Formats: sequence, C-alpha cells, structure tokens
Amino acid sequence: MNQRLPTDDLRVIVNARVKAAFVPIDFRYVTAATSPVRADQPQVYGLMERYIDTFYDAEHRVKSLYLFSEATGTGKTTTASALANEYLLASVATSLAKGERPTMRPAYFLDVNALQTEYNSFTRPHVPPAMAQAYAASYYEKLDIAGTTPFVVFDDIGVRGATDGFRGDLHSVINKRVTAQLATVYTSNLPLTQMQQVFDTRLYDRMRDLCAEVPFTGESKRGRRN
Repeated sequence: MNQRLPTDDLRVIVNARVKAAFVPIDFRYVTAATSPVRADQPQVYGLMERYIDTFYDAEHRVKSLYLFSEATGTGKTTTASALANEYLLASVATSLAKGERPTMRPAYFLDVNALQTEYNSFTRPHVPPAMAQAYAASYYEKLDIAGTTPFVVFDDIGVRGATDGFRGDLHSVINKRVTAQLATVYTSNLPLTQMQQVFDTRLYDRMRDLCAEVPFTGESKRGRRN
C-alpha cells in the first residue's frame, strides 16, 4: 500500500469499505493468513493464495469460485469472507498505488437465506403496508448492489423451497453478473450440478463455464461457524 499515506488515514479508508461490504461481523477482518479454517483445509488455502494473487494482476480477469461441501460448518463462509476482505484490500492498495481514490464498495457479502427471509417479509399476506415497503426497499437495494459490485459473495446459494418470485430475482442478478463476467464466490451445501434444478440449464451452463468448484472436506466445525 501507499507508504506515504498516514496509518490512521489508511485505517479510516479500509474500515469504511469493510462496513460497506457487509461481511458478517465475526469474519469482518479475517484474511487468508488469519482464517481459523486454514489448518483444516490446507489444499483449499493453497488454491486461495494463488487466487488472491490474481487480485493484484490488472491483466488477469478474476474468476468465480463455487465453494462446496455437503456437510455444514466446514469453513465455506469463513473462507468466502476472507476472500471478500482480501479483494477489498487489494482494491484499496491498487487504487492508492495509482494515486486514485479507492472504490467505496469493491466487495459485497450477500446472505442468501437472510435475503429470502426479507423477501418473505414483504410478500406474505397481511403485512402492514409501511413495513412491507421498508422490507421491499431494503431487498431491492441489496439486489442492485449485488448486481454491480466488482466482487460479491453469495452465501448459501442452495435456496431450497424458494418461491418462484425469489428464485427469479436471484436468477436475474446472477445472470447479470455472469454476463458482465464479474467475480463471484458462491457457497453451498449443494454440488454445482444441482444449480440446474435451482435455476435453469442455461444459467447453470454459464455458471459452470466461468466457475471453479472448490470442495471442502471434513466434518462440521460449527463451533467456529462455517
């Protein structure tokens, strides 16, 4: 990073972008080096180190990843959060090295289960209009952010039991990212092949072509969250 920038100023710049990324509080400052999952998933983290190197290469398009394990609690969310933080730091460092103002939101974390809950909160019957309007505004703002931010995590993309409306909204935002070739990290307990049942074959084919599937092994470490 720019050594001429005072440390306090740099901290303010990074912290503002960390908050805008909405990475879960437990993982807000986790990096690949400090991740508690690193020791349990050495092969994954060897790959992650090489992947993070591409964040600093302007000539290299950052690819998308699909972090998968059937078991919960194997470290997918922790790792995805670390990658979002690493991308954020790389974006700030690259901008400062060029003498440019860093992008305010280079990375974004979207909890798909929480998003579905928010969707249900304004589409279920008998919701007071003012409350439904507030939930809807928040929901669509998240979708807008997820559709355009350079690096986005979609955490727990399985969406079992989702309504057609919610699935359609998620399909649209993912399709937008795939079309623009924006870097996306998905976490799921479903293998990538099952995304053709969650969405449709065409979007699945495009996700598969642009995504590297990264399997996580081992049993749940749920005491540390996944």
